[in-house]
Amino acid sequence: MTEQGARAVHAAATLREALERTATALASPRLETLLDGEAAIEQALSAMPPLETLSGDERLAVRRELERARGALLRCRRLGKSLRDYIRLSFEAQGRGEDYGPRQSAAITYAGQALNARV
Repeated sequence: MTEQGARAVHAAATLREALERTATALASPRLETLLDGEAAIEQALSAMPPLETLSGDERLAVRRELERARGALLRCRRLGKSLRDYIRLSFEAQGRGEDYGPRQSAAITYAGQALNARV
């Protein structure tokens, strides 16, 4: 494996690991871990070299890591949506809007939205 190929595989693996940590932070929820994950994702993406010059085997290794990263990203999306639904329902139960401020009306309305319980 060339040096550029090794860098690409390492960057893809780092991206996957950062997404996995982010998903774990969303499941817990831990703000510090979530923020660390964001920084790690940015670093991994900036470290990714151009993939056009990689050999077929190197591209395959990068693709494997990126497919695993895609799975972690999907988990992040699902957990983020569930967390958003939970917060929205909590705010509505308290008579607050999604803007973190009190509502003008104390009446609770759910506006036809449903809880997304699929994780």
